[in-house]
Amino acid sequence: MKNRVLVILSLLVLSGCSTMSSNEAIPPLQAETAKMLGLGSSDEITVTNVSATNPDTLGSQMLSYRATTDKGRIFDCKSQMIPGILGQEPVVTVPKCTPVTVHK
Repeated sequence: MKNRVLVILSLLVLSGCSTMSSNEAIPPLQAETAKMLGLGSSDEITVTNVSATNPDTLGSQMLSYRATTDKGRIFDCKSQMIPGILGQEPVVTVPKCTPVTVHK
């Protein structure tokens, strides 16, 4: 009986987890990357080629993407998407970016 209650409780908690698709992740990635790079607005950056790893046990995924600024700087970035629990929105962590090209 205790096992059934624990299983049902676990399923209820997990059913409340929410994630986002790669396309849904673009706006928060854009905002976090713009902040991290010190840009005035997320409109100054374009995020492309978003790909996600398979979710781990807790539903967390690593997101890889390319960020291009309006001035031509290009970065390869990674961020972690943490699923929301019980009605909370999923969040992305502060990205780590490495420059690919610097404007001339």
